Amino acid sequence: MGKPISKITIVGGGTSGWITACFLARSFGAQVKRGEMMITLIESKKIGIIGVGESTARPITDLLRFIGINEKEFVTRCDATFKLGGWFDGWDNDANGNPISWVNPFFTQSEIEGMNPGYMFARFGMHPGGDHIKEDYSEAMSVCPEVIRAHRGPRPLDGQEFQAFVPYSYHMNAVELAKILMEHGTGNLGVQHIYDDVTDVRMDERGFVKELELEEKGVHPIEFIIDGTGFASVIIGKKMGEPFIPYDNYLLNDRAAVAQIPHQDPTRIEPTSKAIAMRAGWSFRVPLFNRVGAGYVFSSKFLSDDEAIAEFLEHAGPIAKDAEPKVIRMRIGKTRRSRVKNCLALGLSSGFVEPLEATAIYSVQLALMWLVRYFPDTDFEPSVEKRYNELIDGLYSEIVDFIVMTFHLSNRTDTDYWRVVREDMEIPDSLQANLDLWRHTMPDKLDLPNSTFFTPNSYRSALMGKRFYKGRSYPQSAMVDDGFWEAFINARRQRSQEFLAKLPDHYTLLRRIRGEDQPVTGLGAQPLFVPLH
Repeated sequence: MGKPISKITIVGGGTSGWITACFLARSFGAQVKRGEMMITLIESKKIGIIGVGESTARPITDLLRFIGINEKEFVTRCDATFKLGGWFDGWDNDANGNPISWVNPFFTQSEIEGMNPGYMFARFGMHPGGDHIKEDYSEAMSVCPEVIRAHRGPRPLDGQEFQAFVPYSYHMNAVELAKILMEHGTGNLGVQHIYDDVTDVRMDERGFVKELELEEKGVHPIEFIIDGTGFASVIIGKKMGEPFIPYDNYLLNDRAAVAQIPHQDPTRIEPTSKAIAMRAGWSFRVPLFNRVGAGYVFSSKFLSDDEAIAEFLEHAGPIAKDAEPKVIRMRIGKTRRSRVKNCLALGLSSGFVEPLEATAIYSVQLALMWLVRYFPDTDFEPSVEKRYNELIDGLYSEIVDFIVMTFHLSNRTDTDYWRVVREDMEIPDSLQANLDLWRHTMPDKLDLPNSTFFTPNSYRSALMGKRFYKGRSYPQSAMVDDGFWEAFINARRQRSQEFLAKLPDHYTLLRRIRGEDQPVTGLGAQPLFVPLH
């Protein structure tokens, strides 16, 4: 058995790099204090930060709490707002051809009296044509849509940090989060920070990374290295030759035109990210406290950069008259193996999927949790490496399945783009098998062997929202009578009203957390970053 690893080197700063450094320093805190583990982050002087992460997934609260970040400081410095789910506009049409909206909420009813709630809704909440009778599925099963529409925050004004009536994540300035993590990591967790550029990566005779040559500090020996160099994938891709597997057979979008725009009304901040279908992709709207991160994720096969910018500005309206969108090329896919010998790729160097569901930061969080569980020693046993890579493969497959489903099941036919995503793109075998099954049953946890991110609730919310179940009936629906359903819906509505009565205005809550007496208006000076997630 090999000796314990005593030195971890992370190459690359930004959000992913500093999350990695802080997470590992917190996980190996006792060893770091005893001098048995050194965690070093090398950050380039020349390469700018891509702040991936304006919109986040629910478990980020667990991440910040574990690392030891104060929520008040985070909310204030990152101009963070709360997020209760994702809102989809115009991806699908109702039976009359009118655009519809649906919500993927962070909290929803997972079962009713032990039964899959989808069956009840299919019988009592839907017309045979698939349209909903009074409210859509997410509203029947979750308080989140009502809280979002009412612009409420998820906890009382005097609530404790990271505790709330409704599960939440954040919209945030990811560049500022990286700064907070850098200060916390170097000041409190023992992370060593080297501000220098890597000029060479040297290998040993086994194909392991042996050392780095730094522009100013010279040779830096390597024991275990984490490649956080982004889309460039400098170490695991370019130096070690691990191939990149693109997902362009499944997903079309490969560009993002991004910008910062002012709020229409700075006091009316929606606690949701919006994804609005466009001619050749979708536009995102991510509200921060002081501005809105906005942009257009599109396919270069159907639009030029200039055409995408023009369509985005027209869609955004006069509020975006001073915006200067920048177009970012996205590398959609994954490195074949994220862990190879003594190198592990994290963040964009590991992979990146269509940024529709804010998966990037949570992917890093999960990868770090699995790294700690399957942490190698200096023998770097292949079986440990293999198991870690299997977990990462399962995560990417899970993300791809859900996002491909969102596009593939759209019933829009108004542009060539939407016809191609529906009819011509490949469908992963795992997704196709489930769609074939779900034409006769509702999504169940037994159907999802990998459900670290997207649960049966996520799929039910999306499939119901997209009117997938029109014209179908299910034997399980007959197990519930009308009176039970009516009682459940009435109780849910009463609970929602009780929640709304307890929850403050979102903007008022944010000001309370920030300790401000006066509202903040105007865009304010902010560094430009890429609000993809």
